Amino acid sequence: MSARLAVAIVAHSNRALLLEALAAVTGPGAATEPCSILVLDNASKDGTCAAVRESFPSVELLEQSYRAGFGANHNRLLERSTADYHLVLNDDATVEPGAIDALVAYLDAHPDVAVAAPTVVYPDRRHQATCFRFPDPARCFVSLATLGQAGIEQHITGAPAAVDWASGCALLLRRSAIEVTGPFDEGFYMFSEETDLQQRLRQRGFATHLVPAAIVRHHVRASTSADPSRRIVEFWRSRRRYWAKHHPGFSGTAARTALAGQYAALSGLSRLPPLPGPLRRLSPSLPRSELDLHVRNALEGATGPGLRESAVEWNREHGVAP
Repeated sequence: MSARLAVAIVAHSNRALLLEALAAVTGPGAATEPCSILVLDNASKDGTCAAVRESFPSVELLEQSYRAGFGANHNRLLERSTADYHLVLNDDATVEPGAIDALVAYLDAHPDVAVAAPTVVYPDRRHQATCFRFPDPARCFVSLATLGQAGIEQHITGAPAAVDWASGCALLLRRSAIEVTGPFDEGFYMFSEETDLQQRLRQRGFATHLVPAAIVRHHVRASTSADPSRRIVEFWRSRRRYWAKHHPGFSGTAARTALAGQYAALSGLSRLPPLPGPLRRLSPSLPRSELDLHVRNALEGATGPGLRESAVEWNREHGVAP
């Protein structure tokens, strides 16, 4: 009989962190009930596959010769498994003991919930923002008015509760709900694909809930390019696709303009001396160069190659293709 639960990880040249993630899902953080563990290697060149075969021989390893996007890779893993519950997990995310059991128990008890999301923390255990309101025009104007300080993140502690969408670094999906809406939209190379999926689930009557008792540690940006310009181009390409699907026409343009204004205001603040006292929380967390790139991409469209182009270039150089 096939397992009710699958843990699915896409690996991309993060050998040490992947081994840490696998040690958790097979050791102290393992689910109580049997589960299948699947790893798709996205053409890593750091010895990832050999390390997995040596240290975790029971893991089902898919060695992919080409590089593809988040949604395409996870859809391949979804097709590989027939499990009722499918844990999407980053290769830089480590589940803590009891986390998977808490997520599974929650979906068991709440058949109207399609996605159970854990609390996510940084390696030093600081809170990491991973649950948010959908980026509709109204929310984008709130974000502009408050410089992103109010009404966007959904920070929940205590009892589980509904959120609009949660980050794809760690999500337990209900397969029967995904069969209704379809899997990740592969038109998104990276960013916003989990937002789009959870929006489509919401439209079909399913919910996403945060389960605070389930804790996952996440190393931010260990799974994406170190080049901020390519990340920013891909972020805006994906966000524009999201708005075209769910807020077409003037509505999406208004949302994009509002966020451009937010980044422009933050860029202006970055040129001022450090803000005093309580106002310090408004100080930008990104460098001015990245804020200005956000503004340009919001207003002009893609200003250069993004993460998709990085993969296409790599595939071409190595003579491989999806």
